Amino acid sequence: MTHFSKSPFVDGHCPADGSTIRMKCNFKLAVFDLDGTLTRERSIWEFIHKSLGKWYGFAEKYQDQFLNNEISYYEFCRLDAQVWEGMYVEELKAIAESVPFYKGIRPFTSHLKNYGIKLSMISSGLSILSDIVKERHAFDYAVANDLLNDNGILTGEVRINVHFDRKARWIREIMNKYGIKGDEIIAIGDSPGDKEMFEIAGLSVAFNPSAEELNSIADIVVNSDDLSDIIAKLPF
Repeated sequence: MTHFSKSPFVDGHCPADGSTIRMKCNFKLAVFDLDGTLTRERSIWEFIHKSLGKWYGFAEKYQDQFLNNEISYYEFCRLDAQVWEGMYVEELKAIAESVPFYKGIRPFTSHLKNYGIKLSMISSGLSILSDIVKERHAFDYAVANDLLNDNGILTGEVRINVHFDRKARWIREIMNKYGIKGDEIIAIGDSPGDKEMFEIAGLSVAFNPSAEELNSIADIVVNSDDLSDIIAKLPF
């Protein structure tokens, strides 16, 4: 599905000499989800647990309790964080470095930057991963949840900055920070937790979506192992 009813763009054209010109792009900001969108893993929390052998028969029960509405989102995250209490932050950072990413991140982000589009990231995952991506791919802004530590040792507590399905607050904060309107935003995500971003953005891209719900509201749907495949679907 591809439609651009919300999209502020101007068509390019071909000059008489047969050369091409670059389409004008009125988008100013791209907002990415992280887990499952840039990474092949749907959850950095789960990835760390599995890497430490703490998922099956252990931390997975917290997810089940949350999905069954037995515990709150905050309690879900806190219980997860408690599993890592006493570990060094650097240990978890090393695990985060091993997360597999989709191909094509650099060509895709470079394409956006070539049009003067700022890059931002709103993740309900962990900042130990979003910080890596922000630095590696020169994102302008990133926010995620923080594991608290005391002199580099994890305390078992977590600061919830981004609730999994309440990203509107942060996208509006970024809009205010850069003076950008909703119809000047491209949102890229993969799960129902990105729905609020899609509803605000002028152009929404569902990349390997995990739910039909996201397909139904996305302007563009791309199923691929390469993020740069999105480029051909963009109106610029």
